[in-house]
Amino acid sequence: MSVFTARSIQILLFTLVVSTASLPLRASSQGMQQSWNFRVLLDDRPIGYHRVDIGSEANTITVHTQANFAVSFLFIPVYSYEHETREYWKDGCLVGITSTTDDNGDEYFINSSRQDNELSLVTQDGSKTIDGCVRTFAYWDIDLLKSEQLLNTQTGEYQSASITDMGAGLLAIDSDRVEARRFRLVCEDLTIDLWYTKDMRWLALESITESGELLRYLPENPDASAEEIRS
Repeated sequence: MSVFTARSIQILLFTLVVSTASLPLRASSQGMQQSWNFRVLLDDRPIGYHRVDIGSEANTITVHTQANFAVSFLFIPVYSYEHETREYWKDGCLVGITSTTDDNGDEYFINSSRQDNELSLVTQDGSKTIDGCVRTFAYWDIDLLKSEQLLNTQTGEYQSASITDMGAGLLAIDSDRVEARRFRLVCEDLTIDLWYTKDMRWLALESITESGELLRYLPENPDASAEEIRS
């Protein structure tokens, strides 16, 4: 294992904590309620969890995300992360967001309001307004990730991004290897591989930290996920 530094994972966690399933936000899903749970591993060491609850009311999709990570080196805590976000979507666009984050002692927050075609944000760094249809790092919908800019749900930064279809391949889920479709998301200094089932449900995530560790999101119920891919 390489020596862990908090900065090596911090840049990844800025954008990893978002929602989690392939969900048609551009269509009304009245009464929908779904939940997903992911294990988070760093070089195969469990470091925490990522939970997402998605529901709908009227024409609004609500996404509630909670994540908690803790990393130790030689039994000494070296990094901790707690994040909670609520996102509100209409017609494939973000119309509201609140978030709080404790990133190893550094505090972040986002509050928002929307008027006409503008989303106004208040963060720890001040206020700003973004015009047009704003989208976050919505791994649960590949079409939304095709936007040229995506909103970071921790810092409030509006970041340039691109996504590439890498085709089908084999994904290791514990002792199993299953076929899945892979996409590569590139944003500034960050590269993330996203894996999906045949019906484009988000399945897993992989990325290399600055110091060379492999960060992975895997489903909490790997046997059920592997069976879903084969069906």
